[in-house]
Amino acid sequence: MRHWALDVLACMYCKHYPLKLVILKSVEEDVSIEGISIPYCRNYCGYLKEHIVKDREYPCRECLRIDIEEGILYCSKCLHWYPIKNGIVVMMPDNKRNKERDLEFLKKHIDHIPREVLKEGKPYNLETK
Repeated sequence: MRHWALDVLACMYCKHYPLKLVILKSVEEDVSIEGISIPYCRNYCGYLKEHIVKDREYPCRECLRIDIEEGILYCSKCLHWYPIKNGIVVMMPDNKRNKERDLEFLKKHIDHIPREVLKEGKPYNLETK
């Protein structure tokens, strides 16, 4: 996953935008931005965590080099969360999520995931019975 995904992704449940990102593992790659219009994002810069402002310069060259291999996206409004595994955001309906895998993911990264997601996140959290 790349930061630019935050420019297009919204919560599946309440449609809140933009989602919050916690990076757990990332790598820098050599990426050519030749022919890419800058700013790459249209409405929201996930790298700087701010809305795009016309006529401002953005660090797209640095941003596009970062591949987020593992992390979590979450909605600050309804607290639905979506894991990022092997560079892929797992955005599935609650009834298609695997409770055991989701809880294992939260436990594995307990020190890096925001407290409100650990306690109140949906569809599962560490308070879930």
